[in-house]
Amino acid sequence: MHRYREFGLVSEQDEALRRAFRDGFKRAGLSFAQFLDALGWYRDHMRPGGDEGQLADAFAQFAADRRWPAEQRDGALDLYRAIRDNGPAAVMQIPRPDEDRATLARADELLRRDPARYWGDGELQDAAFEARERLHDFALAEDPPERPLKASPDRQRIDEIETLLRDPSGEGQRRYWTEAGLRTDYAQALARLHSNTAADSASAALSSTAPPDVDATQATA
Repeated sequence: MHRYREFGLVSEQDEALRRAFRDGFKRAGLSFAQFLDALGWYRDHMRPGGDEGQLADAFAQFAADRRWPAEQRDGALDLYRAIRDNGPAAVMQIPRPDEDRATLARADELLRRDPARYWGDGELQDAAFEARERLHDFALAEDPPERPLKASPDRQRIDEIETLLRDPSGEGQRRYWTEAGLRTDYAQALARLHSNTAADSASAALSSTAPPDVDATQATA
C-alpha cells in the first residue's frame, strides 16, 4: 500500500506479505505500532540471501530491546515460519462483506466527525482502503455491469483519488500524502456520497410505508 514504500515494500508480493504479517501480529497480541516498528527493523536488516538464523537472533534482540514479552517475540517468529512454509494466504484474515461494510461505516463516520483523528489512525485507514477494494471486487463478481453507468461527480472523484493510491510508480501515492487538498477532496466526497446514500435509503423506506395509492410526495406532505 501507498504508505509502506518507505519500508521498501513496492510489489504486489510485498503487499501480500505485509497484510499477512499485519494480520498475524494482531492475532499474536501485538499492536499496530509494534507492527510498524517491526517493518522498520525489516527495512534495515533484511538482505537477499541473508542467514536465517542470524536474522532470527537479530530480531529476538530487537524485540528484547523494546521490551516485548517473550510470548509476543516467539509469536512473531512463529508467524515468520508459518508464512515461509505455507505462504501469506495461510495466515491472512479476510473479513466478510458485512464486516467490510461495518468497517467503512465506522471509518466514514469518524472522517466526518473527527477528521484529525481519522488521519491519525493509520490502522483504520488501511482497513477502510482494503474494505473498499474487496467490496468493489465482490460487487463485480456478484453482479457484473452490462454497460458502464455514469457515476456521480463525487463517485468519480473518489475513483480518481483511489486510482492515484494504486499507482504502482508511487507518484500518485506521494501526491496524496503531501497534498492536503487531495485528502480534503477525498474526505468531503466520501461524506457527501454517504449522506446522499443515506437520504436515498430513507426516502425509499418512507415510500415503502405509504399506502399503494399514495405517492412519496404525498406521504411526506
